[in-house]
Amino acid sequence: MDNEFISANALLKSTGITLLDAARLVKNILDTLPQGSNIAPILFCSKIIETGKRYIRSKEMRLAEGFSLYLQTKRCLRPDSIRDIRYLGNRLIKSSPKLAECNFSEVSVSDCETWLSETFSTPSQFNKARTMLHGLFEFAFRREWCDRNPIKLIEKRKVVEKEIVPLTYAQAESLLKSAKVQKNSNCLPAVGLLLFAGIRPREVRHLKWKDIDLEENFITVRSQCSKTGGVRHVEIVPTLKRILTKHKGEDESAICPPNWRRKWKDIRESSGFKGTWVQDVLRHTYASYFAKRFRDLPRLQLNMGHRDLSLLRSRYVNMRGITAIGAKAFFN
Repeated sequence: MDNEFISANALLKSTGITLLDAARLVKNILDTLPQGSNIAPILFCSKIIETGKRYIRSKEMRLAEGFSLYLQTKRCLRPDSIRDIRYLGNRLIKSSPKLAECNFSEVSVSDCETWLSETFSTPSQFNKARTMLHGLFEFAFRREWCDRNPIKLIEKRKVVEKEIVPLTYAQAESLLKSAKVQKNSNCLPAVGLLLFAGIRPREVRHLKWKDIDLEENFITVRSQCSKTGGVRHVEIVPTLKRILTKHKGEDESAICPPNWRRKWKDIRESSGFKGTWVQDVLRHTYASYFAKRFRDLPRLQLNMGHRDLSLLRSRYVNMRGITAIGAKAFFN
């Protein structure tokens, strides 16, 4: 008996559990043994331990591994959306490898908020990453890797929108002039769609010539191309029609030429916008000139693909410095 006592103490020495604690744990297990059961007590204890181990293995998942599985479930999304999720997740993992190795169940609200804050400096980036992480933890919650979604308790950062001043008539002319240069001439249709139809840069990259109907005078932004996932039609104004008619390509060919990103950057820089280009300025320019020229916001709303007029009024329409004569010349 003394030898068993000594051996038991030796086994428990490095665990921090006393012999009395171990006895209590065994007693708690055996209290659940059904009366009249023929199973040996030691075998019953072993079964309980194995069941618990399997449960823990099924419930625990590291963040990095869970993110890989989450990304696989998003294969049905558009390539741009998948790329955004992959970028945000990989940036978080790279910024804090130690936290990425933790299990979902171990991560607290403060851990996540600090993680987001240290990885993404601007409010808009923070909010995008928060949205992605919220989806990841919902994915984990449904698989019982955690018992709650900590991101729900993290507030979005307030984004203060800066005023975007539309291009002047002279600046728009300069941009088109740079696009007409021989080495960039195959970029002119894409530049025209950005400037004279207000189509988003990502949408333009996915457009094909079959989406351009020069007889009916409209552009179809397909659901696969659209930012919002819905189809919309954008009217073709006279200036844009001349550009598209002159450079018409094969139906299945892309509007944007090979090396579009590099060429578009060269066009902007040669037009005097090196280091000063404002994202979405062409979409704002189109909306502002359209509002000044036609004074028809519902028509503009359809072209822009907005749910209602509120965003146009509060964010996009900025007619300061745009004359009626300049707006007429812009579209004709």
